[in-house]
Amino acid sequence: MVRIKVKLSFGAGSVKTAAIVNTGYGTEEPEILIPVAVAKKLGIWPEFPAGTRVEEYSTAGGTTRIYCVGKRGVVSVVTPERSESVEVRVGISEHEDEVLISDSLASELGIVIEDPKKGLWRFRDEPTAKLRRSVAPKIW
Repeated sequence: MVRIKVKLSFGAGSVKTAAIVNTGYGTEEPEILIPVAVAKKLGIWPEFPAGTRVEEYSTAGGTTRIYCVGKRGVVSVVTPERSESVEVRVGISEHEDEVLISDSLASELGIVIEDPKKGLWRFRDEPTAKLRRSVAPKIW
């Protein structure tokens, strides 16, 4: 599994954490799914920003309710020598305990998974020999 270090900024708050690059989490636009504990740190749980709505998502485990936040955040990949940032839609899950990056967000960030079992990845514009290792999981 590939996990990368990210910084999620939302309003005046920000959180650095590990996030799973999940190509099985398909979205039309860049999206990050965060656990309730992360939403609390960002100050968007249980008081939601204006425009937040509840949507039902189909998952491998069945249908689940996601709180789709009414304004956007910014996700930055954190590596020692570079950072890539993308504006994202933020979803809050009461059932996840790790942060998940959608396929669309991974694509916008230029993330290429080279070996999912070994947790190897790189940025799209880097040589194929420049492999990066997954970071440790962060359970919220």
